[in-house]
This record gives sequence, structure tokens and C-alpha cells, in this order.
Amino acid sequence: MIRRAVFAMLGAAACAVALADGAEPLSDDDMKENIVSFVTLPSRLCGRATLDFRNELKSWKLTNRSWFDGDTNRLARLICELAQTNDNRIARTMIRTLGEYGTPAQLPFLYSCATNPVLGKTAVESVLQIEGVTSNSLAVVQSYVSLTNGFPLMNTDDRPDVCRSVVTKVFADDTLVAYRPYVMDIACSFAKDVNVLPKGLDKTLVSLAPDFRMTKRRLAILRSAGQRVEEKFYSADTNAVHYSIEAHIYDVQTNYLANAINELVAYPEADLPD
Repeated sequence: MIRRAVFAMLGAAACAVALADGAEPLSDDDMKENIVSFVTLPSRLCGRATLDFRNELKSWKLTNRSWFDGDTNRLARLICELAQTNDNRIARTMIRTLGEYGTPAQLPFLYSCATNPVLGKTAVESVLQIEGVTSNSLAVVQSYVSLTNGFPLMNTDDRPDVCRSVVTKVFADDTLVAYRPYVMDIACSFAKDVNVLPKGLDKTLVSLAPDFRMTKRRLAILRSAGQRVEEKFYSADTNAVHYSIEAHIYDVQTNYLANAINELVAYPEADLPD
């Protein structure tokens, strides 16, 4: 029933577009309405339609719509304009959509979003989709993970997620070998100076760069991370709604750090390579 209803709705919208096409080209404002409706439809149906149908919705392409008459530059421009809103839900959706339909012309806008604690992760991911791994895109990653404040609890793992993803991508592709020292420097600086969830990133770095495991550099990072995690936890409001979550995160992270540090200092520490 949901499937029939949605297709009926989309059919009506298509008829309206066809009528508009027969009269005159759609205005930018009309096109923007169509974009928002099209892009947000799958998320509105999430949980209320079959998995196969949701996958079918995801497979649809904006570029297949008759609205644009093949003008993908106009499509990208309008999506970028829609992203410039104070509505974070719409902005995040449009920034994500730019990753698929954007062009290099939208990169300056996406670069500027990389320093936004709420939208930064999505912006960085879209930059990488459009530009790939380059010195410029890695500089954007670096500026994002270097942010030190403004992250609400639910976004705490955004930066380590991005960092792990980029490091994994670069180490998985032999054509990107020249960028490996750069991404290691980005990841290690983030791990040492910013990250409050050290476990996941450390495990990733050790698995991808085995020579990193038994080094003084890693030991210094782990110790710095441990101090920062403690400072963050002991400064938390014990009456806060999310305090129990903070306490659980603290236990998981500090247990991992203690074990990793103990392994390194038992080497013995003085004999560890730099």
C-alpha cells in the first residue's frame, strides 16, 4: 500500500513537472522544491517501507530527472544554495547530496563547512567524493579534525570516524602511497592533541602501520590521550543527563589505554624506537 501510494504521489509530481516543461522551464525555486522533496523522500519513508523498496529509492538518481534537461551544473548549484540554510537537517542532507552531484565549483563552499562541528563530517566526506585524496582534500581533513570545541556529545565520534576512514582509504590504495606519511601525521597529531576516543583510531593505526605499534611516538600519544580523557571526564557534570554514557566511555577508553601503555613500557621503554 505504501509503495502504491508513493508511486502515485511521484506520478502526480511528474505530471506537474511535465506540464511545467510544456509551458516554460521550471524556475530555480520550483526546482529547489523538487530537489528537497526527492532527496528527503527515502528518509521520510525509513521504517515504513520494505527494505527492497528503500534500496530502490536509494538507486534513483537526481540526474535522471527531466527537470534539469541534463544541466548537471545547474543541479549542483541549486543543491549548494539549498545547503546554505540554518536548518541543520536540510543543510546536512544537501551537503551529503553534493558529494554525489557536486562539481569542483562547490569545493570552496564545502571547504568552508569543514570547520562546522555539526556539518563538518558530512562536508569532509563530500569533499573526498568530489576531489578524491589530494593535498587540498587532506588539508581539509586536517582542519576538521583539529577542531577542539563545539562538538555535542552525539558528535564526539565524528572526528575519529573521519580520521580512521581517511587513513584506511590511503593505506588501502597503493596509488596513494605518497600520502601515507601525511595522513599518519594528521592522525597522530589528532590522536595526541585532540581526540577523546583514542581506542578506535589507535587500533586502526597499529593494524595499518605495524611499525608504529612499538614506538616512542605511540607511547607519547597514548599518554597524552589518557591525560586528556581523564581531564574531560573529571570536568563533566555528574548531574548531566548523559553522565552515565560519559562514565562508560571513560571506562572503555582508559582500560584500553592502560593495557596499551603497559605493553609498551614493558619493552622496556628506553629501547623503543622513535
